[in-house]
Amino acid sequence: MGSAASRAQARRIISWVLFAAFMLAALLNMLHRRAGFLTNYLADVVVPAWLYVTVRGLSPGTPPTLLGRTVGRTPETAALTLFVASTLTEISQIRWPHGLFAGRFDPYDILAYACGVGACYAAERCLAQPAPSLRARAEGL
Repeated sequence: MGSAASRAQARRIISWVLFAAFMLAALLNMLHRRAGFLTNYLADVVVPAWLYVTVRGLSPGTPPTLLGRTVGRTPETAALTLFVASTLTEISQIRWPHGLFAGRFDPYDILAYACGVGACYAAERCLAQPAPSLRARAEGL
C-alpha cells in the first residue's frame, strides 16, 4: 500500500471491521448466546485494538483528543499503555471479582489483549512504511 489514499482506505476498513466485530460480540453476549471464541474472546481482542486505533487517531475523521496527545503520541506508547491497562483490568478480577471490571480472571484474555493491540501496532508500522519504488526494489536485488 504505497499511496496515502490506499493507506487511508485500509484504515477505514480496519475501523469498520473492528466496529462490526465489537457489535457482534456485544449482541451475542446481550442475547446470552454461547458462541465459543465470539463470546469468550472476541471483545477482548477488539476493544483494546479499537482503543489503539482511536487513541492514535488512525480512524479517518477522528478529532485529536487529550488522550491521543498523551497516550497516543507514539505507536509504542499507545500499544504498551493499552496492553498494560487492559491487563490490569484482568488482574483486578483476581482480587475484586465483583468490582468495577467484574468477571473471572482468565489468562487467555491477556493473550487476546496482546493479539489485538499487537495486530494494530504491526499494521500501523506496516502501513506507515511507504512501499518501495520499482527502482529501489530492482537495486536491492
